Amino acid sequence: MALQFQHCHLQNISSSPPKFTSASLLLPNLQNVSASKLNAITRVKNLRLSSRIRKRRAILSTISASLSPLDLTEDNIIQVLEDAKAELAQLFDTSVGITGKVELAEVDGPYVKLRLSGKFWHKRSTVVARLGNYLKQRIPEILEVDIEDEKQLDDSPANF
Repeated sequence: MALQFQHCHLQNISSSPPKFTSASLLLPNLQNVSASKLNAITRVKNLRLSSRIRKRRAILSTISASLSPLDLTEDNIIQVLEDAKAELAQLFDTSVGITGKVELAEVDGPYVKLRLSGKFWHKRSTVVARLGNYLKQRIPEILEVDIEDEKQLDDSPANF
């Protein structure tokens, strides 16, 4: 098809000044399109994008919803923290130099304390919050997830 366009273009050059080029045949002429049609095209494109996002979110929520809730034990918390490394990969991506580690420090009834070490891409408070949400979803008995020592929330390089 591109050869046909190129051939037409060459014929136009030899006989008279070209009214269009091969590139103009391939690209839409938006000067003749009304604003309402452009808005409709944009809406359709946005709907396609948002439907893709909705499908991905539905798949992810189905995966996490399909995991059965766990009992509140130290072993289960350690297992969920390991699962979180895969599920929340952007927090623990060692390929970009993230050396941050999260360990279970203490379990006191429904209260869990975590220990942070190493370097994280996100703020340490964000890491604790996201892990806390993940732990609470997987182990509903957990009421609160906190940090072992407030100094571990310091994002300064001396803490790495």
